[in-house]
Amino acid sequence: MELAIRNGIVFNGKEVIGKTNIYVREGKIVEVSREDHSAKMEIDAKDMFVMPGLIDAHIHLSGIKGGSLLKIMFEKPEYRVLRAAKWLEKLLLAGFTTVRDCGETVSLALKRAVNDGIIDGPKVIAAGKPITQTFGHGELSHDVPLEFSKTMSFSEFCDGMESCIHAARKVLRDGADFIKIFATGGVLSQRDTPEHPQLSYEEIRAIVNEAEKVNSYVAAHAHGDRGARIAIEAGVKTLEHGTLLKDETLKLMKEKNVTLTPTLTIQELIFKYGKQIGVDEWGLQKITSVRESIANVVRKAKEYGVTIISGTDLGFETGLEEIEMGKNWMETVLLVERGGLSPIEALRASTYNAAMAIGINAGVIEIGKDADIIIINGDPTQNVREISKITHVIKNGKLTVENKSIKG
Repeated sequence: MELAIRNGIVFNGKEVIGKTNIYVREGKIVEVSREDHSAKMEIDAKDMFVMPGLIDAHIHLSGIKGGSLLKIMFEKPEYRVLRAAKWLEKLLLAGFTTVRDCGETVSLALKRAVNDGIIDGPKVIAAGKPITQTFGHGELSHDVPLEFSKTMSFSEFCDGMESCIHAARKVLRDGADFIKIFATGGVLSQRDTPEHPQLSYEEIRAIVNEAEKVNSYVAAHAHGDRGARIAIEAGVKTLEHGTLLKDETLKLMKEKNVTLTPTLTIQELIFKYGKQIGVDEWGLQKITSVRESIANVVRKAKEYGVTIISGTDLGFETGLEEIEMGKNWMETVLLVERGGLSPIEALRASTYNAAMAIGINAGVIEIGKDADIIIINGDPTQNVREISKITHVIKNGKLTVENKSIKG
């Protein structure tokens, strides 16, 4: 064996299986048992909690500082990618072994840099440019001239089925792992509202068809119930935010096996600290209704058996103590404290559920899975906030983080 993790209390991504040894060879988990085998490298996890690496299934590696997303238009991408590279280091230190970027052009370069070993960070699943309609959430500002918006926005524009087919093919050609669309208005865009549906059924279905042809899928930003329902019926696989969903739409999600990423962290951040970090005025005006609604939506989703996955929607540095890039485990905490999930359910949302939804060979400690594993000096099943006490991070079977200051 190349690596043995011994004596830890193991949460395998689904349930706590107790004191167990984990053995790794060539980046894969090859045995999970109470048997004792020798290994080139051994980690004694006695009295510690061992679990799959965390997954942030909705992040934006924009590389901007402060809460105004308009900086995406005006700050050079070469500089933003350097800042975002440091974010990836912080995320790995925090126990995140995979992140799914839900719309940002520089994420494609960051993914390649991680894969090539140029920078340290989690595995990056990247959407590249998200797809927006004209006068959509992806424009951010609706005051600038349309041609300027198309040139400088972080989104790919489409209007009509043929245009949407072309947009989907373009982002896939650019290297996207999946396609992100905006199916409703949003909080941080200027003149649309979270309730506004965006893109028609026919347009979304055309995009979904292009994704499915290459064995990929579509993730849909959707706050309002009407736009979310259109996206679900058109075949999207993951629904992002879902803050204003009604019971019948949640039941449809269960029926069609569409997952929900509630993104509680970004809503909490804007609600509590938006003005302090420079969120645009329109975002401050729209946040209260979605933030109040989402806690009930998560509880209802749990009741109806909708699969919930963890994603922060963080996309900028805040400079805050409570919510900041690199403290993305706050989503797991909020799923418990605001969403009403049990700690085990929140851990499952942050590992196994997320991995299955985004299609990676990780998120669970089982034979044949990627050896993405973290060790915690605490027990987040009893106190979910102890998820921050990371002592070791193993990614692809290699120890990448050992934080001795948190031990004992």
